[in-house]
Amino acid sequence: MAAASTSAVRVDLADAVTASRSARAAAERELRLSVVARSRVGEALERTAQRPGVTEAERTRLRAEYAAADRVVAQRRTALDEAKQFEHAASVIADAYEVEAASASPLAAALIQLVGSQHGGTARRGARASSGRTAPAARVRSPRARTA
Repeated sequence: MAAASTSAVRVDLADAVTASRSARAAAERELRLSVVARSRVGEALERTAQRPGVTEAERTRLRAEYAAADRVVAQRRTALDEAKQFEHAASVIADAYEVEAASASPLAAALIQLVGSQHGGTARRGARASSGRTAPAARVRSPRARTA
């Protein structure tokens, strides 16, 4: 039973690492696209500053578009940072599991039991892996200390 559980945990951890890498790559693409969109709006706004006959309403509209594009860039940058943190956490957990599983420690047994209990019909949340399986979700706490 332990060998089967160990291989199932390894598969789940590998799926989580793969899914986290895919999520990071998608977040990087989305950030690049949003930066390009913001640049285009910024260039349009700069062109109107030099053009005579442009109404203030048009400039106001372009400023609002730029502000919206800038908010999207900030959101995508935050999403990328979170995806990187999750990818790092998934890799650390997978690596730690391999080390602990090789030593047959109580920590590895606890991880096997935890993952085994999740297979018991409970719905798992997380990113989809390319095989169509749902990767187990992990809640990663921020490394930064919270202040009141």
